Amino acid sequence: MSRRAHKKSRFGCDQCRRRRVKCDEQGPPCTNCILRQLDDCTYSRVLPASLIANARPPCRDIAPLNPAKVTRAVDDLELMHQFATETYQSLCVSESELPTWQKLVPRLALKSRYLMHGILALASLHIATTLEPLKALVYVDTGLEYHSLGLEPFRVALDNITAENCDAVFAESIVTTAINIALPQFKPLNAAGMTENMITVFQLLQGVKKILKIGKSWIKLELFSQGAFWKDTHCALDEDTDSALGLLATLNDLIKTEEYQINCNVIKHLRHCFMKFSCSSDPAPVLAWLAAVDKDFVDSVRRREPFPLLILAYWGVLLGELDGKRWWARNAGRALVLEILGALDAQDLLWESCLSWVRRRMAIEAVTKAINSS
Repeated sequence: MSRRAHKKSRFGCDQCRRRRVKCDEQGPPCTNCILRQLDDCTYSRVLPASLIANARPPCRDIAPLNPAKVTRAVDDLELMHQFATETYQSLCVSESELPTWQKLVPRLALKSRYLMHGILALASLHIATTLEPLKALVYVDTGLEYHSLGLEPFRVALDNITAENCDAVFAESIVTTAINIALPQFKPLNAAGMTENMITVFQLLQGVKKILKIGKSWIKLELFSQGAFWKDTHCALDEDTDSALGLLATLNDLIKTEEYQINCNVIKHLRHCFMKFSCSSDPAPVLAWLAAVDKDFVDSVRRREPFPLLILAYWGVLLGELDGKRWWARNAGRALVLEILGALDAQDLLWESCLSWVRRRMAIEAVTKAINSS
């Protein structure tokens, strides 16, 4: 007697896979998670385009015991329209990138669930910045939910880079960076601090460095990280910034920690990015530094070691230059610098000189003095 064929669920949600039950693959949330009132319906396996087209959009306004009454607070089509008409422009560093972000990236997102979640999250947060606070809440909530849904599948893709997925991973790395930089605008909904957000970005971009190393020939998207970005530039720094970076390098020479050479390289990259930004005030030099730093430097920041935090505060000054130029960078540099200054004390005159430069460039000296005196 022949055995009856059984159609397996190969791309089911993590909850169904753990419980070893058949998933309808229509989430998140899938029908099983709706019926069992489970909030964490996530997908670690990237779905093919044929399933994404039929997927049920994430939604918070759900009557869990009655799937027939499922409603959507924000329409995915509205978010895709927002991305394809406005949001994509904020990711471009030149006119040549406009077709890539407007057409090619959304097309890639149809085959890569994490990238679709990423661009919908960014678009939803973008809309939120244009609305009054009460009306913006639903878009902030939707953006954060999409961002959360996309992170784990993105990490899985980073660990399994192929010629087929490298373009989507590359695009999502830039989208995710913009989202994490934008999050301080939405406190208190964003519980994590700005430094913690940047550590998340650092960790994800370590995987992107692997793409550029082992799969550079695979990447077809012509975005800012491609090309001779780290070659010498003829742009000169203003005297104030040049002097401040010199002080930072001198301080590194004096304290001479075990991470001395790592910090040397990080400061060298930071100087290069400041120089690049003085030539063209687009996001490329700001974001490129995040992808260039060493893993050991990231670990030092995670441990909240003072000197790496000071270097990060210097980068916060550079990030602050994007305020008013990119919606996702609004107040981000200021939020990062304020958070770091609150954790650092001047250990000597050289430290104080470095900290004073950061405060002066961010125009927050009066604020930090008031915080320290309270």
